[in-house]
Amino acid sequence: MQSFRPLTMRQGLILVVFAALLPVVIASFFQGLSTLENTRKLAFERLSGTGRAVAERQRDPFVIAQHLLLAQATNQDVRGISNQCDGALRASLSNYPPIANIARTDAEGNVRCSAIPFVGKVNLANEPWWQRGVKADSMTITRSPIYGPIAKRNVLFLILPLRKSGGQPDGTLTAAIDVGYLRQALNQAPLSNAGAIAIVTRDGKIVASGSRPLAFKPELGSRQDQPIEARTASSREWIYSIHRLYSSDLFIVYAEPREKLMATAVSQVRASILLPLISILLATLAIWVGTNRLALIWLRELRSVSGRFAKGDFTGDRGRFERAPEEIAAFSEDLHSMADVIDRRNNDLTQALEAKSLLTREVHHRVKNNLQIINSLLTLQSGRVRESAAKAALSQTRARISALALIHRLLYEQDNGYESGEVAIDNLMTELCTQLRGSSRSMPNVELSCRASNFPVPIDYAVPLTLFVVEAVTNAFRHAFPAGTRGVVVLEFHLDGGIATLEISDNGQGYIVNDEAGQMGTELMRGFATQVEGTLSIASEESVGTHVQLKFPLPNTPIEPSALPESAPVS
Repeated sequence: MQSFRPLTMRQGLILVVFAALLPVVIASFFQGLSTLENTRKLAFERLSGTGRAVAERQRDPFVIAQHLLLAQATNQDVRGISNQCDGALRASLSNYPPIANIARTDAEGNVRCSAIPFVGKVNLANEPWWQRGVKADSMTITRSPIYGPIAKRNVLFLILPLRKSGGQPDGTLTAAIDVGYLRQALNQAPLSNAGAIAIVTRDGKIVASGSRPLAFKPELGSRQDQPIEARTASSREWIYSIHRLYSSDLFIVYAEPREKLMATAVSQVRASILLPLISILLATLAIWVGTNRLALIWLRELRSVSGRFAKGDFTGDRGRFERAPEEIAAFSEDLHSMADVIDRRNNDLTQALEAKSLLTREVHHRVKNNLQIINSLLTLQSGRVRESAAKAALSQTRARISALALIHRLLYEQDNGYESGEVAIDNLMTELCTQLRGSSRSMPNVELSCRASNFPVPIDYAVPLTLFVVEAVTNAFRHAFPAGTRGVVVLEFHLDGGIATLEISDNGQGYIVNDEAGQMGTELMRGFATQVEGTLSIASEESVGTHVQLKFPLPNTPIEPSALPESAPVS
């Protein structure tokens, strides 16, 4: 279960201010949302109003053209296609720029008269727009710009079908509305700087655009005179409105980018939300500076002083807190007084520990000297012994005593943890192998190789391990290699997952493990393995060699479950 971490002084004060101003922030937030909705409605009304106004102005050429066609349909010169037909059409047009031309066609689609003079024969019977217009029951308009054969420009044709008294088709009257004029009028419309406007046919074709074309395809089936949202291929959002321009075939589409249209609304919402937040930030800053000057600086100084005390430096600095607030100055005085008491007791304990360390070093030194004296006596005794078995036993005993003396020498001569009763295993194994090579000078053809990892072992483990190595290595030298043969004895000591592994192997002649010749050595090694709570394994094969392995858990070292040794009998 995770423990609760208390708040700091600064955090607590900031939390109080935040709790006091939070209702204001919440109220401002909802007020901002309300303002955003109202401003959004106003922006949408402005968008629709602009589009509606442009549609009204752009509708004039179509309305005038419609009236002209209806008026000329009653003119007998035009209706009967007399010699005065061209003049009548020219007079009715009277140089009105939006209408490029007015023409009369007969039932076969031949242009019979026109306000603009033309040369040759012009027949419109094969034009789909004329075929649709002559068959219609009322006035129609082309669904896309068409290049006028007489006006010589792109135009929209307004088509009035004519009927004889019996109802038979009698041709048409057409008015050509100049698309270039429509485009120019769109460019001059009073729009927003970011606004885009276009005249669009019912099937989505652009007839004319302003200086900024539409970046999306409008949905003309949507509701008219209402704001509609659209998204471009680049994910930019637009708001647009659709307004009828003429009949149900032409529409005005006016659009503005959403971010421009809603800029005012968004800025008002930001202001209503940011002002309380700025108040919180200013109050937090005031608390931050105030607590830092009045308390936190001095608390950090106290922490620095207590940190030095914790590391054993009890000099202190009382003068530093003379200008501190009264409460902190009093606490500093108590802390320094406590440090003085601890310093005196620490000095007493240090002197006692130094005396103990010197005594321990002296004990190890004397034990090492005594063991060397014993070893010297055994050497003298060995020189007077004639029996080879007794001489070998004395040599083995000397090797064991020399190994024990080595442990005590390492404990008092080297900085390897003698105060905690530990020996560095790499140093111990290196020096032990050197001793064993020196005691086996009679076998120069046998090489001893030692490799050990660097980790400490307690002295109560170092003693049985040292004797184990002495026993295993000397046994290999004595029994594995007949006189004059070459060979190698390898010692490896490593730590893996809290389990230490000691391996001694040779490539000698091998032996049967249960043979009497190896019984005593085996029993000794079993005893040493028991002292370190380890598992001993001995394997030997004739003409191949012998492999001795000892695995044991190292004290005070975490052990991984996969590294635990399996109990294995000596084989």
